[in-house]
Amino acid sequence: MKIRNLLSIKKLAVLGICVSFLAGGCGKMTESSIPELEEPVALNEAYRPVEYGTIGSIQVLMATAVPRDYCNYYSANVNISQIYVEPGDTVNVGDVLAVCDVDEAKKQLQECKDALVHENETYEISAQISDTQIKLWESQAADTDEFSTEQIEKKESTEDDYNTQIATEQENERYDKQLHEYRVQKINEQMALYQQIVDDGTLKAVHSGLVTYTKKLTDGRSAAAYENIVIVSDTDDLVLDIKDTAINEYKYSDYDKKYVIVDGEKYDVTESQYTSEVLVLSKINNRYPDVCVESREKPFLTEGQMYPVYFEKTKANQALVVGKDSIYKDGDTRYVYVKNDEGGREKRIITTGESDENYTQVTEGLKEGELVYYNSTDQVPTKYSKYTVTRSDFDIANYGVRYSRSDAGTITETCDYEGQIVSVNVKQDDTVEKGMLLYVVDTGEGKAAITEAKNAIDSENESYAQKIADYNKQIKELSEDGNNVEENNRQDEKPDTAYDEQQLKLNLQLLDLQKKLASADHTYQLSRLQSAYDSISAGNDGKGNISVYAKNDGKVSKVSVKAGDNVEEGSDILQITGNSTDVLLVQVKDSNSYKVYKDNIADVGERVSLELDGTTIYGSCIGFAGYGREAQKGYINQDDKGVHITGNTDSGYGNAAFYIKLDNGIPDDLTRASAVKFSYVSFKKVVVVPTSIIHKQVNPMDKDDISYYVWKIDGDSVVKQPVILGDYTSGSNTLVLYGIDEGDEICLAS
Repeated sequence: MKIRNLLSIKKLAVLGICVSFLAGGCGKMTESSIPELEEPVALNEAYRPVEYGTIGSIQVLMATAVPRDYCNYYSANVNISQIYVEPGDTVNVGDVLAVCDVDEAKKQLQECKDALVHENETYEISAQISDTQIKLWESQAADTDEFSTEQIEKKESTEDDYNTQIATEQENERYDKQLHEYRVQKINEQMALYQQIVDDGTLKAVHSGLVTYTKKLTDGRSAAAYENIVIVSDTDDLVLDIKDTAINEYKYSDYDKKYVIVDGEKYDVTESQYTSEVLVLSKINNRYPDVCVESREKPFLTEGQMYPVYFEKTKANQALVVGKDSIYKDGDTRYVYVKNDEGGREKRIITTGESDENYTQVTEGLKEGELVYYNSTDQVPTKYSKYTVTRSDFDIANYGVRYSRSDAGTITETCDYEGQIVSVNVKQDDTVEKGMLLYVVDTGEGKAAITEAKNAIDSENESYAQKIADYNKQIKELSEDGNNVEENNRQDEKPDTAYDEQQLKLNLQLLDLQKKLASADHTYQLSRLQSAYDSISAGNDGKGNISVYAKNDGKVSKVSVKAGDNVEEGSDILQITGNSTDVLLVQVKDSNSYKVYKDNIADVGERVSLELDGTTIYGSCIGFAGYGREAQKGYINQDDKGVHITGNTDSGYGNAAFYIKLDNGIPDDLTRASAVKFSYVSFKKVVVVPTSIIHKQVNPMDKDDISYYVWKIDGDSVVKQPVILGDYTSGSNTLVLYGIDEGDEICLAS
């Protein structure tokens, strides 16, 4: 990443001014009315020739050449057992990158299966309850006239219109059905993901290339769904990434012409297109991908270098134009002052067409090559030397002041509880294998957790027993009421028992279904509580002593505690490390010795260097660990399963960091080496001129309206030429992105 902001001309993040596409130039737009016979007065004579040019606007954005990234991730929450690759490794499509804990995936899969059984069972019972309730209301609606007013008021529902209640319940049924189908779909999707992990818990490369990022397991093994485990970059497929210009902020898609300047040559470009699914997901998550452009001509790009990308919008092409500061008006009449053969100036009425910020099209009244006066309050130079514009490289350096050898697969074992270390069963430099006992911790928290889990099971059993007792009581009372109704109907001269018996049967059926629903919920909740109890009890002797075992092979590189030490939850216990690598981790931090841009890291493939004993050691950036303030960088990924947003884990370094490999390996002693040097800004074959040539112009009506120009030699004339500058000055030189080009002659003050 080269810079953190877009190109500006010291005024706006994205160029908000319009600049003519002419080889010639003009000053800031000014327009004035003067009496017909009054001639303009300047500090000295200021003329420019009438030329053919284009009327329109231009925007310039900065792009960096970066390899196309391919993210590798799990689509479900997993625990990572081991990552087999490190930044700098080369992989082929299908290579195994990492493996997750299959036992954990099996546990998650079983939980999904239990959830699906519970969802189907409870939905079926709930649907039966709803149907039975509707039948009961239908029966009550038919029997309402037989009830007294007092009886009606005692009903559960205060609604008199049973048809409304029935319609409402039917609508609820339709909604519940849709909700049920959605839940089943999501559970099945999760089951498919976990089943895939159980069948093969390996993570395989989706594309060949260079490994440029790996998740660090120093702070834990858990990985969320769609969290990047490994990023592979195709260094043979470079794209121009306009960093920090997200697609939701990009306003130049309708511009007529788009091109990039590479080594002084112009190449047409088009923007990378994103699908509607990408756009919708981006909007939902408020995370948008950068704008990327590519050229069909495939110019040779260098990784990490920056290239200006130009966006032009045309109003009139190949038109005769003059600067707007040459035009005067008298009512609807437009006129200019033209230099005559005697060296004086004459008034010429003209007809105008299109205009932009600086120029106006002339359709009648002038011809190419005529010299037109323009209003200049700036002193036109009379004593100067000629400076011929050339193209050259332009670089601003950045530095990584802290660097160290990177160890592969370092994992920090942290304590899950507060307590006291009973024993540490390994020592530094020991070789460990998966399943080996590492340490034992005595924690009251562990004992309390077991007790709490057991209490939760007991509480669930008690609550369920109470619910069943309540339902049984209601069933008994309802049955007794039914017997009384039956006895009364036998004594009635004209008994009508049809509705009473039907409603009694429906009420009893409702209670029985509610018992079944309570039983289904109880079985499911009890299973989950028992699983939690079993998990907490694992490795726990019941007295709070918890044994912790190695989850993968490695070597103990550090032991932070000893028996008897008190530890808090999250405390570092020990580190297990894989083999040392020939990679240096470089961190970008403040320095008293170097000018450091802390939000900037080297790009993949970029050349880097450092000095050691008077010798320059060279190398290349092969990956990244963190972007400083943008540690949580996000990516948009689309595959045959849909569109996903993935992200990287915070590096934990608290600052920008990246990886490098030195061409001849890491020297034995780096203590006398300087900081790692890389590019903050890097351009090749661009227009760079002495800063003293550039002049600033401030609009007197708006102090924030600032533009820049040079005095350009055009034949026998000296004209003011507006230019677009980069945001960068290096020493006594300034980068110019538009307005002048190689071969132009500029006034350099004597």
